[in-house]
Amino acid sequence: MNQPQTESKGYQNILVATDLSPSADAALKQAVWLARQSGAKITLAHALPNLRENLLSASHQARVDIFYGEGGVFQREVRQASDARMQRMIADLDAADLDIKVETLLGAPYAQITRAVLQEGHDLVLAGTRGLAGWEQFFVGSTAGRLIRKCPSSVWIVKAEHAGPPSTVLAATDFSDVSRRAVLEGLWVARQAGAKLHLLHVIDSMDVPDDIISRIPEGSTFRSEINEEARHRFDQFVDSLGIDPAQIQRHLSFGTPWQEIGRLAKRLNIDLIAMGTVGRGGIKGVFLGNTAEKVLATCDCGILTVKPADFVSPILPPFWPLHPGSSQVHPAQ
Repeated sequence: MNQPQTESKGYQNILVATDLSPSADAALKQAVWLARQSGAKITLAHALPNLRENLLSASHQARVDIFYGEGGVFQREVRQASDARMQRMIADLDAADLDIKVETLLGAPYAQITRAVLQEGHDLVLAGTRGLAGWEQFFVGSTAGRLIRKCPSSVWIVKAEHAGPPSTVLAATDFSDVSRRAVLEGLWVARQAGAKLHLLHVIDSMDVPDDIISRIPEGSTFRSEINEEARHRFDQFVDSLGIDPAQIQRHLSFGTPWQEIGRLAKRLNIDLIAMGTVGRGGIKGVFLGNTAEKVLATCDCGILTVKPADFVSPILPPFWPLHPGSSQVHPAQ
């Protein structure tokens, strides 16, 4: 039986997804700060889904190659142009002390980035977004939303105004193993930044033990018993982290989780929310009660989402066996 995880060792292999826009610069700057805390290497990745647009700006030789050849000249030209733009981004960072490479991917960004994670073992993906005004539009059917659902690594969505060391971090827990992982990653980030970590548990119907009604003392109220039970479980959860409880400011509330997370984040001026996906009894690839999805759509701060240890991405790797033990392969779909 595996022992509970009691600390995060930080990130070692970071992938930054960029669309070469100004908002994506924030994600790269965040990655630079993180890499300097843990010695991580960084890959700056740009995925090109719209090959028709690139074809219009391609050279005559590349166009001829696309129509009459195998496409190698066109792909090489597109990759070289994209790589050069990313290299200019890196040059502007003054980050010669870090191991940063660039990679241009061809295809749907969320799928290609996920496959890069599966191939290269990245433990964190960072992507940028604009402020609250563009937040909902960014996530509806977006690359970022799909990465959070399908990419096996942790995914950190960076808001430009909150790039760099956070001053306040909020971790939300439902007492599940994946929320433990999120809390520990949030704690690691908070320690590197010298930030205060706030830990929130929201009491909802799933927190009510089946036999609690039979255990309610005479004269007591249903809500007070639920609160007492939740406080006890909250204390046990914090104790199980193996850290000094003084490092965490605890918050216990009653209501709808995504709304309570949003209210507390706004009241405390939180820079980063850390939370797990696929919590208690959750189905792989689906958010627990849509809590994380709604937080993403409504909170005007950075979001760090963490997967369960046994999460399996629905995105196929670049090549996968036709049958177990077979040497034949299918191209990824």
